[in-house]
Amino acid sequence: MKSEEIRLALFVVGSCLVGSLSAFFGGLILSLCMTVLLGAGTLAYFIRKLMKTPAAPGAEPIPSMPAVDTIPSDRIDPLTQLANENGLMAWFAEKGARLIADNKGIIVLSADLADFDQVERSYAKPIVEAVLIEVARRVATCTGADGIAARMSGDEFAAIATVVPANYAEVAEEEAGKLAELIQRPVELPTGVIWIGGSVGASYGAVTDGTLILAQSREALKQAKRRGRGHYVVSKLVKPS
Repeated sequence: MKSEEIRLALFVVGSCLVGSLSAFFGGLILSLCMTVLLGAGTLAYFIRKLMKTPAAPGAEPIPSMPAVDTIPSDRIDPLTQLANENGLMAWFAEKGARLIADNKGIIVLSADLADFDQVERSYAKPIVEAVLIEVARRVATCTGADGIAARMSGDEFAAIATVVPANYAEVAEEEAGKLAELIQRPVELPTGVIWIGGSVGASYGAVTDGTLILAQSREALKQAKRRGRGHYVVSKLVKPS
């Protein structure tokens, strides 16, 4: 029973007792006065109850959520919010054991933009940054649910996707072609359309060889750039003997 209801019960019992004593000792008039007082008190209680606004369902205070661990700032590229190279190396180290347990390997895509220095010379800094942010968004679409995207330097990016080893070559070709096509698309800004382009290199293997695969994908990127804007090259990891 709520404390307010207890107080009402005590009030009613007390009033009845006083009323009875008043009727016995003080006569009809005093008893009538006490009855009126009892009725007024009870009426006031119910009016107060009616005027209260009932709490909405689920309106109880929401418990505070536990603090979420944040990614260290030295692993994040501040402009694009992708990982930086330091963050990518940390990802290789921290995700490796789980990917091995899941029998998954990785595909690394390296990409950079063609003649980006001309964009930097031709446009103001906010526009240049807007282009990089849009490219970063496109690169991130190639990572899948378990992968990671990174900005490695000014206009060089990397996308890492996880895959079962049996599908290495097929998925690497598909994702490299997809990313090469994505970075050829123009960037539409409020100030106008900026045409960009670039090349992609890809490699694949076990996550424990992540740094070697990254280096191999960069070598493949160099080959793709020699072929020209819009090309991509997929190169299987060959470990040094």
